[in-house]
Amino acid sequence: MMSSETKVGIFALCALVIIGFITLKIGSRSFVAAGGYEVSVVVDNAIGVRPKTPVEIAGIRVGQVKEIGLEESRKAKLTLLLNKDVNLPVDSVARIRSKGFLGEIVIEIVPGTEGVQSLADGGALNFSGQSGDINMLMTQFSSIANDIKAVSAQLRDVAGTDRNSPMWQIVNNLQTFTQTLANNQANFNKMAGNLAELTEALKGTIVKSRENVEDSLKRIASITQKVDEGKGTIGKLVNDDATVNKLNEAVDNLNSTLGNIKTIETEIGYHAEYLGHTKEFKNYVNLTIRPKPDKAFIFDFVQNTNPSPDRSTNTSTISTGGTSTTVTTNTATVNQNQFRFSAQLAKSFYDFTVRGGVIESRGGVGLDYAKGPAGLQFSAYDFQTQYDQRTHLKLAGTVNVTKNLFLIGGGDDLISQLGRRNWFMGAGIRLVDEDVKSLIGTAGGISSVKR
Repeated sequence: MMSSETKVGIFALCALVIIGFITLKIGSRSFVAAGGYEVSVVVDNAIGVRPKTPVEIAGIRVGQVKEIGLEESRKAKLTLLLNKDVNLPVDSVARIRSKGFLGEIVIEIVPGTEGVQSLADGGALNFSGQSGDINMLMTQFSSIANDIKAVSAQLRDVAGTDRNSPMWQIVNNLQTFTQTLANNQANFNKMAGNLAELTEALKGTIVKSRENVEDSLKRIASITQKVDEGKGTIGKLVNDDATVNKLNEAVDNLNSTLGNIKTIETEIGYHAEYLGHTKEFKNYVNLTIRPKPDKAFIFDFVQNTNPSPDRSTNTSTISTGGTSTTVTTNTATVNQNQFRFSAQLAKSFYDFTVRGGVIESRGGVGLDYAKGPAGLQFSAYDFQTQYDQRTHLKLAGTVNVTKNLFLIGGGDDLISQLGRRNWFMGAGIRLVDEDVKSLIGTAGGISSVKR
């Protein structure tokens, strides 16, 4: 028969076996329901993360870390085992978080946008970093403590026992300053007395000046009253309506005159024409004044090396053997390099300009056309028909190369029967308005410098 000690030993042995079996089952038991799925996440730092580290969503455990590995020898790759009933969108993210002050590590998943495609078995989560890491906080506290120690060391050096330290020098300077103030107390008292005397003197001066100011104010009030009552020249000027009207009219006339002068446009020009038939040059100096954009006065001074001849008729009577004979002589005189002038009035209509007056010291008319940089000029003058003469016709074309430079060419004396037909070409320069004013201003400046 088995003794009681043997029974107790067998019972104790069975109990130990049962407890060990239960312990092993519990240790190897998974908190993930059968049929779970795996996802992965790559993290920068896996300190504190171990296999079976909890995985939570909104504080509720939904899985655990299955295994940890090294990804590309740089980062840690965590394989998470999740419950099969956890449905995560593909844009969900994971982060490592510490729970409580003791630093229990959990993997927290933040679900993504609802309604997008679900994360499948073997998928990957994005990593959003660590939060609430007690180790990181302790590292920061350690860095702050080091900074505080460095500052305290500097303060200790400044306020040390060395008499040559900056703090001791500041205290010594303050002591010297206060001693100086105490030694100059008498001077400060003297300055205060002088200031009191100055204040009293200013007070007396202000009292004396007040009478003069009041007298001046009374005089100003009297003058103002007289002006207001229309007394004196200024009073009549201010209060007489007729005087005011005349003054306003004079100002208006002056403004009108100055306005008209301001709107006048002046043009000065010069051009030379090479005559192909006679191989001579013909020179023109031009002055154009435009009081209005569509009206102009045109003046030209012309130097012509081969002008039209001046003709004269002389009649004489010759008596031979009692017989008288009348002889008529026609003389043509050519004055080389003769100066001639033109003075014309011009009126513009759209792109055309009609002009008339004296052209090269002869009566004449002209018609011009200008469009953009190109233009045509036609002139007819010297309408005498004696001595088989015909009207002098001239046709010229111009092209503006720049604002101030132009080219000219054409035909001169086109219908002449005396062999004076000619073609010409040339170039010229013109200065318009602001250019003329600048030129006059420059000349005036040079003249004043010479004086």
